[in-house]
Amino acid sequence: MRSHEERVVETKRRIAAMERKKRLRRNTVTMASAVAACLVLLIGASLAMPGIAESIQTGDYSGFETAASIFHGGAALGYIVIGLLAFLLGVCVTVLCFRLRQMSREDGQDKESEDAHGAD
Repeated sequence: MRSHEERVVETKRRIAAMERKKRLRRNTVTMASAVAACLVLLIGASLAMPGIAESIQTGDYSGFETAASIFHGGAALGYIVIGLLAFLLGVCVTVLCFRLRQMSREDGQDKESEDAHGAD
């Protein structure tokens, strides 16, 4: 038969384990949806780029000898789209890395707290 203190310690340990599992499940769903969003963004961009590239008209550059001539004739749209897609991809990767680091920290804290509850 367990004493009252042993039952309280065991109950706290079970509650901590259940909360850790719930948090891990929630983090897994969040990570999976973030990865899926990044993949959809990449696939959508790769499918859309040929159409965007075809719509960009190339101009006659014989009169323009400077570096800014790449923006003559509507070519700026392609550069803007590529810049925005690169920015969005960077944001997605940053969010994923942040979430991975946060999850690893939480796992370390959970192990420490579980060890502390088990030592009571």
